[in-house]
This record gives sequence, structure tokens and C-alpha cells, in this order.
Amino acid sequence: MYAVIDVETTGLRTSWHDRICEIAIVHVDAAGRVTGDWSSLVNPERDLGPQHVHGITAAEARRAPVFADLAGRIGLLLRDRVVVAHNLAFDAAFLVAEYARLDLRAPVGREYGLCTMQLAAQLLPNAGRSLRDCCLAAGIPQQRAHSALDDARAAAGLLSRYLNRVGTPPPWQQLVLDASALTWPELTEADVLPVTRRHRHEVAEHFLTRLVDRLPRVPSPPQADAYLSLLDHALLDRHVSTVEADALVEAARQLGLSRAEVLGLHRRYLQALAAEARDDGAVSDVERADLHTVAALLGLARSDVEAVLDPGPDPEHRRSTRPLPAPPFRLLPGDTVVFTGQTAEPRELWEERARAAGLTVGRGVTRTTRLLVAADPDTMSGKARQARRHRIPIIHPGAFLGLLSQVPPAR
Repeated sequence: MYAVIDVETTGLRTSWHDRICEIAIVHVDAAGRVTGDWSSLVNPERDLGPQHVHGITAAEARRAPVFADLAGRIGLLLRDRVVVAHNLAFDAAFLVAEYARLDLRAPVGREYGLCTMQLAAQLLPNAGRSLRDCCLAAGIPQQRAHSALDDARAAAGLLSRYLNRVGTPPPWQQLVLDASALTWPELTEADVLPVTRRHRHEVAEHFLTRLVDRLPRVPSPPQADAYLSLLDHALLDRHVSTVEADALVEAARQLGLSRAEVLGLHRRYLQALAAEARDDGAVSDVERADLHTVAALLGLARSDVEAVLDPGPDPEHRRSTRPLPAPPFRLLPGDTVVFTGQTAEPRELWEERARAAGLTVGRGVTRTTRLLVAADPDTMSGKARQARRHRIPIIHPGAFLGLLSQVPPAR
């Protein structure tokens, strides 16, 4: 009878190449009862826009199906039903645009469906326009705003209230009768599974869990240096992104390193950092906190930190067998930095901070770019693709602030 939809997007305009990054569909019968729901993240194949609003990470989105692989399933879920949404014009425009990218026409829009926001003017006259305000006026609990499934469920609750108030048949009965005559694209369902966003309390597995305990060793020294070089790069901003974790796992597999051997390398890395911290005879609170941060990222325990800070008489633990760590990454006046993605603070503010430190702000990533600052280091933006191609570090804004404080004055 009805299909209530909601989409989360990378921005507000399809004309600016914004895309769907999450979609949810809730089925409702003629009496207003929910009969089923479906949702999935969608890989938009670009940056995710205002992530501080919708809360979707690039790590989640990059492993989700692209819209083309979900289009067949979505069409089946919407076929023969009146499409309903809160601000239908917005959601419909993005669905139409996504199908248009596939050279297909989707029969969804204001002339075919219902908008719970517009219906509120007659059925909830004292409510505001937002989904939250309408739900409050109707006594409907809203779970997590800007989650497609929760928003679709909330809009389905509004539709149920409306159906109960208008009686049978509803004033829009003709839309119900016409729904079966609408022609949806005939698409074969792709063999992909929907990907739902991670629960806010769910902890992602550590990348070490993806390595097996025993692998045939590849006879190509130096395995350690090749892996640790990648580790230097990944730990630059004291954050291991999904892209970096994938690269470390793949490198370990290619080098024939088992999980136990990788853990051994991680302990050597931590030993080297601790040795550097002890060089001046004392370990500051900042250095100690940094060691704990690195240990957590490497799958090591707090006891591992204490062990390397108090190595005892064993010379093997006084200094790593590899001259680590690599020289600390430093920005110098005149270095070019580029920004990508949307943070809670406007990009102009970040660019102003960079210029105040004597840095050059670039618009695009080139071989001469020193650093890319990304709202989400796993971003799929074009700038990030260029940076990874040229092995330019990608760091999050918090780490960039730390680097700014270390930029020496320009001569």
C-alpha cells in the first residue's frame, strides 16, 4: 500500500553532484500498520559531505554497495506502492537523480506520492515543519535523527496517525489506485547484501584480528622494514584509518607475516618510541600518553607500555634493533596543505589557521602537496584519491592542529 522512504545524502543539491549515502524503506498497510522495513548504506563514490550531521563514516560507506547494485532491490520495494516521505520533494529528487545516472526513469515525486510535512499543515496545524516537531506534536518517539531507518520509521508513524484521522477511504485514495499503474525500471537484483551503519556503541574489530596466526614465510628480507615503513605512515596522525588498516593487513599477507610476527614488530616499534622518549633522561606526561595511544592503535596493552618504559637490565630492550622511529613529520612555512570534507567548523577557519602559520593553502592535490587534511581520513573524495596515489599523508583536523603548533616561524 505505502512505502515510506528516507535518504541521507552528501549534500543538499543533486545539481552539485550530491549523492545518496543511506536509504531506508518502511512498508505500511492501509490501516497504518508497519509490515516490514529495509535499509542500507550506499557508497556515494565521493566524499560524504556533512558527516557531523548524518554520522556516517567513510569506513562504513566504502564497504557498502553502490546505488547501481541496490537499484533493482529498491525498485521492487517501491513498486505498486504510494511513496511517502517527510519533505518528499527532497527525497524524490535524489532517487530520480540516482536512477537517471543509470539512464533510467523512476516514477517518484510529489505528483505520485505523499509528503507528511505538507499533510501536517492540515492534520497537525500547531506543529513545525521538521520531522522532530511533527513527531512531538503527534506523540511519536523519534529514535536517532538523521539515521535513514529511524527517520523513515518516524515518518511511518506520522502516516499512521494521519490515516487514523482521515478515515477510510483516505482523501488520496486515487494515488493508491494509480500506484500499480506506475512503471518502474525492470532490473535484475544484484547479488549484494545491504550494509547497515554500525551501532554507536559497537567497537570495530582491530585490524590484527584479520591476520592468521601462521602463514608461510616469503623469503624476501627485509619483511620488517617494508611493513614498518607503512606503519610509520599510518601513525603520523595517531589514527589508523580503515584504508591504512587495509594496507597494513595486505602488506603483512604479501610479506608472509603471521599475526604473532606482526605483534612482535609492533612491540619493537613501541620499544623504539619509548627509547626516544627516554633519551633526555625523563618521560613526560605527554610522551607517556602518546605511547599509550600508539599501543592501543597497535593492539598492545597498557602493560606493554610499562614494560618498554622500564626495560630493566636486558640490553635488548634498551633500544630497538631498528633505528626507529622515522624522523617526525614536520610542516615548514611555505608547505602546501589541502583540505577536504566538511567539519563542524567552516573550512575558511581551517584555511585561515594554516595561512596564519605560514602555510600555503592549495585547492587541489598535486605532487607538491605536503599534506591533505580530511574531515574523515577514510574519505573517498577525488582529493583523497590523488593523495593516496602520490603517497601524500592524509590526517584528521585534530592532528593538523597539533602539527600547526610545531611549525617554526618563517625566516
